[in-house]
Amino acid sequence: MPEVKPEMTASDRYDIAIIGAGPAGMAAAVIASARGASVILLDDKPRSGGQIYRNVDASPLDKPQVLGPDYLRGAELTAAFAACSARYLPATQVWHLGDNGEILCSRNGATLRLTARQILVATGAMERPFPIPGWQLPGVMSAGSAQVMLKSDGLVHDNPVFAGTGPLLYLIVAQYLRLGVPVAAVVDTTPLANYFSAMRYALGAVREPAMLLKGVGLLNEIRKAGVPVYRGAQGLEVIGNQSASGLRFQSGGQQHEIVAEQVFLHQGVIPNLNFTRALGLEQHWNPGQLCWQPALDQWGQSSVAVISVAGDASGIVGADAAERNGRLSALNMLARLEKISLAERDQQASADLQALASLNAFRPFVDQLYRPLDSHRIPDNPDTVVCRCEEKTLGQLRAGFEMGAREPNQLKSLTRCGMGPCQGRMCGHTVSELLAKWRDEPVENVGYYRLRSPMRLLRLAEMSNFTELSARDALVDTLATEVKP
Repeated sequence: MPEVKPEMTASDRYDIAIIGAGPAGMAAAVIASARGASVILLDDKPRSGGQIYRNVDASPLDKPQVLGPDYLRGAELTAAFAACSARYLPATQVWHLGDNGEILCSRNGATLRLTARQILVATGAMERPFPIPGWQLPGVMSAGSAQVMLKSDGLVHDNPVFAGTGPLLYLIVAQYLRLGVPVAAVVDTTPLANYFSAMRYALGAVREPAMLLKGVGLLNEIRKAGVPVYRGAQGLEVIGNQSASGLRFQSGGQQHEIVAEQVFLHQGVIPNLNFTRALGLEQHWNPGQLCWQPALDQWGQSSVAVISVAGDASGIVGADAAERNGRLSALNMLARLEKISLAERDQQASADLQALASLNAFRPFVDQLYRPLDSHRIPDNPDTVVCRCEEKTLGQLRAGFEMGAREPNQLKSLTRCGMGPCQGRMCGHTVSELLAKWRDEPVENVGYYRLRSPMRLLRLAEMSNFTELSARDALVDTLATEVKP
């Protein structure tokens, strides 16, 4: 007869489970484990670091310093995480979080289940959709994806066009140039009016002079390299039939076409919402960042008692602020677990709270300066693809609206928009803003897709191979002990 395992007890639960090994998740793990909490960190990447510090301690590049000092600084955090006592499971895809502390995930073809008294969601950000004609063609990808290839495998593409706006776009262009990779052009969509409107936040911006100088330095680096830069670009359209062959746009009152087999698009990042939405956390629309984000207090505590959110999953804050968010959330969870007092929490949090006040004052300047054009977020060409998974166009969605679909879930049911493998990640915000436009109402009145577990595609074989993880057990052979990088 098969062995009957005893019922799990309270001591089998982890004190804290963290989802995501970026700056927020690693910083939280270091703080919480140092205070004696049983901590497990689950991450879908093979190594810790998240996107910003991806492969910082195992770069495929001969000279990783070309990626910049901010990237190299991540090695300190990954080393601290490697030295802490938190249990670490990389290459693990979490697909269910419960408001009772239950976590289900897939690893090595098996389903793992564990429970935790507190859960920290630190799943980071994703790039904002850029629904322009032709963005679905082979050869078109996000600039962030280009950076993933660079950091993961040292892969680059010669003579690409980089198009869009924001610090990340300029950083990736500069990284390409430092490696000696030719860039066909930078098509900058930042409107001139944004420079003037951002000035009302200038007092907050000057509190972080290093951040301002960093941005100016990237722009100067691109200029000195002689890369053609087209400013104030509008009306972007990817040229091509079966694959991308270039980019068409207007700039300086003229129509331009640039020949390129690779087009990298970027117009900022937004929180990765799928876990916080599936958990039913209270959400609100951030008009400054033009995105949905969970409603949280200064400690990252959500509307669900056992769930906290930190880093860019809580709202776009940047790597430095994400690390501080992670420490604050860890301190608060330790206090909730009665491992430290509230007074101790507040005392240890003082420096991070003060630094965040300065970073938060700087953020509105960046958000306003790099605010993407309405026409690049809310398409108006009926043939533009909105849902790339299901290949649904704006015209098809408009037909669904005319048939009576007034909110995202109704539109999803009528058109299948949002039903693909990405589960609405690449069309959710666009759909919310389209419906707000068509209804002539604020986006917050429209809402977002209703999401449920599982948060990824599953095979029946995974479900049949089931393992229970306990905080009292050592790693079993089937999981294989991982050395934290």
